[in-house]
Amino acid sequence: MQRIAITGSSGYYGSKLVEHIRRESPETHLLGIDVIPPRGAAPHEFFQTDVRTPAIRSALTNFQPDTIVHLAFVVNPIRDTRLMHDINVNGTRNVFEAVRAIRPQRFLMASSATAYGAWPDNPVPIPEDWPIRACTEFQYSADKAVLESEIKALHDELPDIAVAWTRPVIIGGKGVSNYLSRYVLNLPFLVLPNGRDVSLHFVHEDDCVAATWAILRGNARGPFNVGPPDCLPLTKLASLTNRRAISLPYWSMRLATTIWWGLRLPIFDFPPSLHHFARYPWVVSPARLQNDLGFQFRYSCEETLLEMWAEHCRKK
Repeated sequence: MQRIAITGSSGYYGSKLVEHIRRESPETHLLGIDVIPPRGAAPHEFFQTDVRTPAIRSALTNFQPDTIVHLAFVVNPIRDTRLMHDINVNGTRNVFEAVRAIRPQRFLMASSATAYGAWPDNPVPIPEDWPIRACTEFQYSADKAVLESEIKALHDELPDIAVAWTRPVIIGGKGVSNYLSRYVLNLPFLVLPNGRDVSLHFVHEDDCVAATWAILRGNARGPFNVGPPDCLPLTKLASLTNRRAISLPYWSMRLATTIWWGLRLPIFDFPPSLHHFARYPWVVSPARLQNDLGFQFRYSCEETLLEMWAEHCRKK
């Protein structure tokens, strides 16, 4: 891989991937595309634009990448769900059109384990061939489910291109700061919805980008779950972070968060629909990464959580 273009290169996932590639493959020339300039490791070239604009196609065409990685998404929930959908779905469709025109050797898109939805009949862990059944109330999950269908169609349409997509679980590490990390770390106690001790699944930021790089280097195709083999029940998570786990009726959690979110109060910076993902399992199996690519995770789920917790305590 000589020329890689990364959309969303200034974001959390994107900046970590830029740093990883610059370290692992210094001969690779990187183009970053984002609405904000890079704040950490910088690509060799940078183009500032919105992923929805025609300018992104021009930038990619002029760069002529052999590989395109699409990471430009709104991850943190916002109240303007139309805008979120427009950026996540229509912006991605814009990138798909560029892929069709340029025909790079490889194309990788970040999806999400939330695309599986959190349902009582989900297997633990979920394999890559399990149906995509998003929790449509949760905008990010719904958008990823739409894109899963469309990237599968792109994969089938362009057999000459190695089209792949990742489904990371909750990405963690010292550098993380988003609504999911705050949901896990900031509350004085952890809630068991209707007493359910559901497991959460964390992947270390370094493992997430290393897995992405392994998929690209292997010219791999199709979906890849990205999460280590272990997971953490909420009660164990509470014990590891010296907090209590309290059983509450699910309806009361929804009601409290609905009021809090509606009043725009601090602490709960997520919509009530997120509680689906604490109610039912969405733990994934990394079988394809391990069996097809021989990938080995450096960090367990527990180690990732403990690193996040140590950094959270240090910043208090």
